[in-house]
Amino acid sequence: MRPAFPRFPRRRAAGLFALGLMVVSGTCLHAQTITVPNGLPQGPIPTYEEVGLGGYTLPTSGGTRTIGGDGSTVSTTTTTSSGTDSDALEKMYSNSWGYQAGQNAEAVGVNPSALAATCIVESGCSNVYTAKGTNTITGAFQMSNSTYTAALNEALAAHPELASTIVSGTAGQQDPATQAIAAAQYLKDGATYLEKQGISSPTSVDTRAYYNFGPSTGANIARASDDTLMSTYLSAKTMSGNGVTSGETVGQWKAAVAAKMGSAAYQPVLAN
Repeated sequence: MRPAFPRFPRRRAAGLFALGLMVVSGTCLHAQTITVPNGLPQGPIPTYEEVGLGGYTLPTSGGTRTIGGDGSTVSTTTTTSSGTDSDALEKMYSNSWGYQAGQNAEAVGVNPSALAATCIVESGCSNVYTAKGTNTITGAFQMSNSTYTAALNEALAAHPELASTIVSGTAGQQDPATQAIAAAQYLKDGATYLEKQGISSPTSVDTRAYYNFGPSTGANIARASDDTLMSTYLSAKTMSGNGVTSGETVGQWKAAVAAKMGSAAYQPVLAN
């Protein structure tokens, strides 16, 4: 004889199934959470270029959001660019020569973000050619032939291993990775000079005036109070040629520089 198996009425089995659904929907799902990216996915960072220093670069940020089983937000976290990373660096890296330029900056002893901040302000990180017969300031880092040659020779004397990677002569001005070596050295010279003038750990904003207007003027502007007029240190011709308006203060000029540089603005120039 076959063993007798207990049989349950259909109604009771259906009841148990319904009870199971209630347990799942009533308890298990509410106990679960899911973490998803906070906001839209990361994409290219747009940079709005303008004449002079009046540009604006969107800062980078991200994070996560944890959602409970009932659809409510349990917690959120937000992250922003920090350390040597920056939106300026991402802009420079978008160029075919960008990573090599960053490596060259590190070899010289300069924070790659500080180098990137400079090319953002100077050219929007574009390899800008100068019309023949106008002046010699050219390239992604907008250096004159004399400054470029002197800074490049200084860098190669200290780091001869870089010599095999460069484009020789003034033609190197039009090779951004080569010009980056000279620009990084000039930034390093500027930061070192400012340290001797009593400015501790000079940032990209601190060294901007040195890069643009030379050592003594750069140091004066870096040390000046925010309400000091830029005309105290610059001639009307220099101001006009560099997008500095009449009546503009040092504080206003630095704020415009910082907006252009984005999250690289207050990072140190010298690498750790």
